[in-house]
Amino acid sequence: MQNEPTCQYGMHRYNHPASMPGEFDFISWIRAQSPNHPRVLLPQGDDLAVLKWDTSDLLIIGVDQVLDTVHFDSSIHPPREIGRKVMNRNLSDCAAMACLPAGAVTTAALPKGTPFDYAKEVYLGMKDAGEKFDCPIVGGDTATWEGKLVLTLTILGRSAGVEPVTRRGAKVGDSIFVTGPLGGSLLGRHMNFVPRVHEARAIAAAGVSAMIDISDGLSRDLRHICEQSGVGAIVDATSIPIHEDAVTMSRRDGRSPLEHALHDGEDHELLFTSSVGHPSYVRIGRIVSDPGIFIEAGDKREPLEPRGWQHTF
Repeated sequence: MQNEPTCQYGMHRYNHPASMPGEFDFISWIRAQSPNHPRVLLPQGDDLAVLKWDTSDLLIIGVDQVLDTVHFDSSIHPPREIGRKVMNRNLSDCAAMACLPAGAVTTAALPKGTPFDYAKEVYLGMKDAGEKFDCPIVGGDTATWEGKLVLTLTILGRSAGVEPVTRRGAKVGDSIFVTGPLGGSLLGRHMNFVPRVHEARAIAAAGVSAMIDISDGLSRDLRHICEQSGVGAIVDATSIPIHEDAVTMSRRDGRSPLEHALHDGEDHELLFTSSVGHPSYVRIGRIVSDPGIFIEAGDKREPLEPRGWQHTF
């Protein structure tokens, strides 16, 4: 008896039966993965899901997408890791506003010929990441096309007694903090980071004026806070926590570890401003009234230009 044909995705092989399952087979399988959840009154299976909502809660909504060869490489990264990344990016956005995730809706544009087992693994990656933060997948859509894999996830957040933190509240005199070391995420952390959801809630409770997650690079994301708040910033170069991955990257490409920490992005640590101390986190600078962002090293001060990630048209 002949072996079943297979389909190659990088280092990972999946059975590819001669009679390929269709979209509705995949949807039926997804529906079977949906657990009972107290917030979900009507789960996947109808045109819309129905969630039970506390009337005292604010509804906070965000959406993000990941693209093959831009945010991941399907020839290298396993499908479950890819699925985790799209969920975790959205969970990190919840952390940026100190809200709790309540549910998610996802879409998948699968390349034609994608093995059924591969599609399942992508979904299970999203599901696993969401379950760690009590965030069920409550609906979505699937399609196939001639292009590469595209995943989009819309997340529903709830305030749960904490006022959402924006980028607009930084005030002159506030300190600038980060929650962890930065740089070199492309060595693997960009696929396997932990969203700082719980840390964000504690930061908000202690006192915070503005917050963002570092997805596009410290130099660019700090600029977002300053522009939204109408302030400037001075960063202390000697205080920036540098990840060991940034040191490794520096040996490979000749850019300094500090450059990697300032500009690489996809660290998904939190960058926030506050008028109170946060001893668990690293103070890297201060908010000032003069516009612009500057970096200081000893007696030398120079502009800190944004060089993090930006999609171009």
